[in-house]
Amino acid sequence: MANNLKGMQRTSSEAGFSLLQLIMVMAIAGIIATYAIFSIRSSRESLALQNSVRQLASNIEKARLDALKRHGTTSVVFPDTTAYDVTMDFDGSGTSYTRRYALQGGVVLPAGPLPNISFNWRGRTLACTKTFSFVSPSGLQSWVDVSDAGDVTVNSDVDVLPTVSYATVSTTAGVASTAVVTGTTAHNNSLDCDTVANSTPGPPVTGNGSGGCKLIVNPSSLSIKKNGATTGNIVVTSNTAGTITTSVPINLRITPATAPVAANGSVSFTISSINTTRGTYAVNFSTSCTTVTSLVKVTN
Repeated sequence: MANNLKGMQRTSSEAGFSLLQLIMVMAIAGIIATYAIFSIRSSRESLALQNSVRQLASNIEKARLDALKRHGTTSVVFPDTTAYDVTMDFDGSGTSYTRRYALQGGVVLPAGPLPNISFNWRGRTLACTKTFSFVSPSGLQSWVDVSDAGDVTVNSDVDVLPTVSYATVSTTAGVASTAVVTGTTAHNNSLDCDTVANSTPGPPVTGNGSGGCKLIVNPSSLSIKKNGATTGNIVVTSNTAGTITTSVPINLRITPATAPVAANGSVSFTISSINTTRGTYAVNFSTSCTTVTSLVKVTN
């Protein structure tokens, strides 16, 4: 009888999990599920970012080729931070019209001037290298570069080629007159890179608010290099006492983030880039009555 009782007790204790074991299993399962959810979300976000960037690069390249084909002009314009308009001949009819493309999965342009680009009859942009940078909801970043020659790259560095001299060629010296490209309108033969990127700061900018308050930001624009290679300084002056707060995109760092200011006093802020993303970004300085923006260009 005693032996039977011991056997029953042993069998009962081995029959299932204890409460502690069950809690541990559920906790481990929860951790794994949470990790899986975050991994899936991150993968989807990254995919949406890359799809948005590569679709833009493809549409820019199509617009450039259409300008060459029709011997005309095309454009890609961002009306807001979530979509862009492409104007070109989409159906081969010889007539251009506009289509709108939305960025995917919450991808947007960081704060800053809305970019646009136009191609002339030679498939060139009449501007130095332009950068379209993007950011996902969690802060992933990517960009598209378009050089003045119309070359399109994704997440790569594009340098402006040096200026070269061109020799005058006469059609009587072995160049057939039939090689001259004709068109129905006057061609734009201006320089393809009519401005050279430089780090000259912009003039001070002033913001006025209620009660006669005034905020002066100097300079209104500046240029720094990516990945913290160089930094920039912005001095903000207020005619009233208070606190200056700042707002920057996630690829920039500003020090200090907030600072007290005395009446007619000034505060110096340091701006730097924390990654390889390039472009032009808005940096906002605010007091209780007004906000003033300075533009920071991040270059190679």
